Amino acid sequence: MNYFEIPNSSRKYFQTAYTTFEYLFFTYILFKNIKNRKIKPYIVILSFLFIVFQAIYVQLGTIIKLDTIPIGIETILIVFYIIVFLSELAKNMETSIFRNYCFWISIGILIYLCGSFFFYILIDSLSREEVLAFGKMTYIVEIIKNVLFGISLIIFSKAGFKKEVHEEIRPAPYLDIT
Repeated sequence: MNYFEIPNSSRKYFQTAYTTFEYLFFTYILFKNIKNRKIKPYIVILSFLFIVFQAIYVQLGTIIKLDTIPIGIETILIVFYIIVFLSELAKNMETSIFRNYCFWISIGILIYLCGSFFFYILIDSLSREEVLAFGKMTYIVEIIKNVLFGISLIIFSKAGFKKEVHEEIRPAPYLDIT
């Protein structure tokens, strides 16, 4: 089904669901990788408030082309979470930052959200021709995000494989009972 085949009355629910899912997915990844226990309750509270805002906005707000206000709030919150994660990662550099799979995910999310932020915020004031022309530029940041996600998968798979190999090398305990 094509997006434009969705009835206009249902599009706002589709857009809101997409924005909410994207927020929850990115937040979950960052939440699992942030180790600071003091900041985690704030992330949960902000996420709850964001979901409540989304529910209210979809009922009361007027969505012309895109849910621009929730996208702006989503971007600001996730950029804040990324800054917290990256500062925490920089402080606790046990190994190279580049060997952390979540570093690449967070950089991909950061490039994607910041690269498309102003376009999505201003989309309601653009004509259809401008949206079609400038909308293609958001594909660039989406491709970069996907490449960085791919790099993170490679790093994650190598790290997971090394853990499995180290577990197999451990010597068996001496259990001779004679």
